[in-house]
Amino acid sequence: MQKLSKVVSYVFHPVFIPTYLLIALKIFAPLPVFFLFISDKLFIALLGLVTLYTAIIPLLFVYLQYRMGFVKDFTLNSQRERPRVYLLTSGFFVALSYFLYTKGSVFMPTAVIVASMGVTIFGLFLFTFFDKISAHTSGLGGVLGIFYGIFFRYGDISLIPIILLVLVLLGLVATSRLYLGAHNLRQVILGAIWGFVTSFVAVKYFMIL
Repeated sequence: MQKLSKVVSYVFHPVFIPTYLLIALKIFAPLPVFFLFISDKLFIALLGLVTLYTAIIPLLFVYLQYRMGFVKDFTLNSQRERPRVYLLTSGFFVALSYFLYTKGSVFMPTAVIVASMGVTIFGLFLFTFFDKISAHTSGLGGVLGIFYGIFFRYGDISLIPIILLVLVLLGLVATSRLYLGAHNLRQVILGAIWGFVTSFVAVKYFMIL
């Protein structure tokens, strides 16, 4: 059970969530909303850019922090090791969001989504001074908030299966984090709520479609 929990935690690590989300949006979101005017080649380029800024660069930053002795391992289990990583990572998200924003309206939905994730991570930076909120459940809570926000705006029932799937994954990841002793129940619940609220608000009020 412990090995399975570790696998789940690694596979659904927060740095991979934006990449998974972009693929899921491409497959499940209403085409008039996302990527209708983006060719497959351009989408792959966008996916690579998102992965670079939200996964590869943050991981390299954590590795650098590890080599410099600022963090003990890549899990960042220590609460005091997290603020610097969260603050810099939120900066990567904001930079990517601004870049997409400047490239035209076709990238606006993606820019808003990335910005909402940046806000979520910045919130985790602030929360870290008080508690060790779960970034894992915050990430998946954000995915849930994005899909529910789209469903709320468009009433597209085809989104119900992916919403239910994300709910199941959120429960699985939360259980894994609890089993590994990485967080307590309050921390995983607060993480999920924070991620959901920030993403839902971004889709409902700031996404221009």
